[in-house]
Amino acid sequence: MRQLHTRLIGIAVVALASVLPLSAHALSTWTAGTCVSNCSETGDTAPNVSYSAYSAAINTSGGAYSSTGAFAQSTLAYYSGNGFGVTAPSGDSQSPNHAIDNYGYQDLILLKFDDLVKLTQVTVGWSQYDSDITVLAYTGSTTGVNVANTITGKTASTLTGSGWSLVGSYADLVTGTAKTINSQNISSSWWIITAYNSQLGGAPTGAAGTTTGLTQGLGTSFAGYDFVKLFSVAGTATTTIKVPEPASLALASIALLGVMGIRRQRKQAQR
Repeated sequence: MRQLHTRLIGIAVVALASVLPLSAHALSTWTAGTCVSNCSETGDTAPNVSYSAYSAAINTSGGAYSSTGAFAQSTLAYYSGNGFGVTAPSGDSQSPNHAIDNYGYQDLILLKFDDLVKLTQVTVGWSQYDSDITVLAYTGSTTGVNVANTITGKTASTLTGSGWSLVGSYADLVTGTAKTINSQNISSSWWIITAYNSQLGGAPTGAAGTTTGLTQGLGTSFAGYDFVKLFSVAGTATTTIKVPEPASLALASIALLGVMGIRRQRKQAQR
């Protein structure tokens, strides 16, 4: 009887383990490569990600960040060993303008995961002049929403009014060194990595045109403008409840009923 009791408890534990949500997830790293759609994190069960690029012309009259035009889908470029850059229109394909930058055009890369992810690190594989970035997460409802419509036609000043929220602006990223982000522990399926833009949030901490602190470019010189290539992001999948399979539920129920029956028999025998 004791052996049967132990066996039924074991069956119940195994069955329940197959239907209960996981309590923790390991850190996963998504590295830029030739894959741009439904890309997996090698050797992990983390959500897949798709990448795309957008650019908006910057109106420099009165200052580099006076305003931007409307974002439109741009061309994502992969540079082996360095990561993703963006080739915007109008001769923006030459170095350093084929990076994610804010010189002439405000470039951004959209990361669309197929499940909720809490990003915690960003690594750039190349930078020049300055290397400040801004990170946004989509915190609006995604039900029935086409992610492209939350970006296309928006300007830097209206992007955060279309469901996007500032995660943070981060200064002076070092090539090959992960930058910690997201102190708020935001989880989202959609993320934006862009060259720094004060209109998106994050006040400058240094003089315009410099390369130390959170700064912005000034004039027609490259000094102070930000040019980076996205090498990788890292984070953890947000715990989701796994819908139990009918067979697993039935197995767990039978095992638990068996345990209850044995205990009831023991109580009656003790009377």
